Amino acid sequence: MRKPAGFILAFTAILLSSTSPAAGTRLYMDSIRTGMLREGQELLFNDRFSAVDSLYDSYIEAYPDDPAGYLFKAAALIGEMADQEQNLYPELSGQLLDSVEVLVTRSLDTCSNEVRAWMYLMLGHAKAYRSLWESRFGSAFAAIKLGFAARSAYTRGLEADSSLYDLYFGLGCYHYWKSARAGLLRWFRNLKNEKDKGIAELYLAADSSLLSREVSRSALIWIWLEEKEYDSAIVISREFLEYYPDGKSFLWPLATACYKLKNYESALEAYRRLRARIAQAPGNFYNLIECDHNISRCLEKLDRRKEARRHAQKIMTYYDVIPKSTLNRQRTKTVYLLRLAEK
Repeated sequence: MRKPAGFILAFTAILLSSTSPAAGTRLYMDSIRTGMLREGQELLFNDRFSAVDSLYDSYIEAYPDDPAGYLFKAAALIGEMADQEQNLYPELSGQLLDSVEVLVTRSLDTCSNEVRAWMYLMLGHAKAYRSLWESRFGSAFAAIKLGFAARSAYTRGLEADSSLYDLYFGLGCYHYWKSARAGLLRWFRNLKNEKDKGIAELYLAADSSLLSREVSRSALIWIWLEEKEYDSAIVISREFLEYYPDGKSFLWPLATACYKLKNYESALEAYRRLRARIAQAPGNFYNLIECDHNISRCLEKLDRRKEARRHAQKIMTYYDVIPKSTLNRQRTKTVYLLRLAEK
């Protein structure tokens, strides 16, 4: 199942005087910072990757000692890599997350509890983003280990300041997905099933957090898909698409949920919208193959077999330029399309 690009956060503007996390007597996450971060969220949800990258460069220039700029720039890069299904920026994203950990460590000994909670949030997110990268492009074992490290940082953040509800976004994602995907690990680590706890924490973050309201609600879409609560996933996906009409990240779960409910007309519409956007910049062709496969399947389910065959034939227009790595990953679906095209 596709995962969201991850925990990308954001925000809108008024100048307050604190510019360093160590300035513990003043508000750390002031309205200028939150304004830039929320603006970044809107850009990211609309697939404006270049614009969000420039925005976070501006944040880093304005606040070079604040780990937030480095964190959200790394998150945007990892989100773009997930969107493209391609490991585009492994070194840069890793270096940015290294900077987050260095700056957090530098601040923890001297900052107030309010700032310390934010620093542990940043540290937890840095571990979580590394875990997301590992799960997509690296080692499953490393992803699991980093997930536990993220949980530990979020917990320490709550010990510093229990009123920072953004921490519940990280904990909610951890508790749900740790439980949903534990598998054999539950036997080795004696892990509890904490899916309900994770969902409750995400609702709390969606209701009361400063920066994590939108991303907490978007995280619930993927949980409803996992739980086979397809109607709920459709409702939230469509709501987000009204606010972020240019992005692809809510079309994927919408199309998937409609297909699972056997609403093939709606699934077909969503997959066609996705294909039109992906075809403008197909990258390594992974997602274009995904869409062509799913469109053809919808047409077959609707008993529009000639149309399904004509659509499957589109793979012939780009098959020769598909990278071998993509062909290996999408072998089953490319074979299906080629066979259908030849009928």
